[in-house]
Amino acid sequence: MATAVSTSFERLERACHSLASALVLFGGFCLVVACALTVASIVGSVTIRPLPGEIELVEALCGLAVFAFLPFCQLKRGHVGVDILISAFGPKAMNWTQLIGDIVIAILIGLVTWRHAIGTMDKFGNGETTPLLLLPVWWGFAIALALLVANLLVCLYVIAADIRDIRRGKTIVAAMGAH
Repeated sequence: MATAVSTSFERLERACHSLASALVLFGGFCLVVACALTVASIVGSVTIRPLPGEIELVEALCGLAVFAFLPFCQLKRGHVGVDILISAFGPKAMNWTQLIGDIVIAILIGLVTWRHAIGTMDKFGNGETTPLLLLPVWWGFAIALALLVANLLVCLYVIAADIRDIRRGKTIVAAMGAH
């Protein structure tokens, strides 16, 4: 029975790592497209004319990139933390503060996701569009909401991994400079 539980947890771990990695690629793609649009607009403004609405697209793409990078950051425990005081109390204290920090981050991401969902429904309902390209604003909000839900799933996985490590007596490894 223990093997089946660890096997499913390992599948969950692989799925979370794959999801976070895919979202990093998506975020990187968004940034590359944003850079290409900016370059094209600059070159266009020097030669013919700038791209209309380029700023709207770059703004949305950069925002989506930030949301896409959050799950990977959480998975690698790259969020800010202070461990100068806690490290003096040993690995158990470090593990428990890591777990508490991950729970706090999950709660905050949950709140942001909830409020963003309400904002997405509002944008969908009022039909707001971007000023120049007249693109519906809710599209970007909906994609960001999907990214926030993915981040929340990764946060919940990280909490489960913390609890598993604490039960096994393992030290939770945080990213360099973070705890």
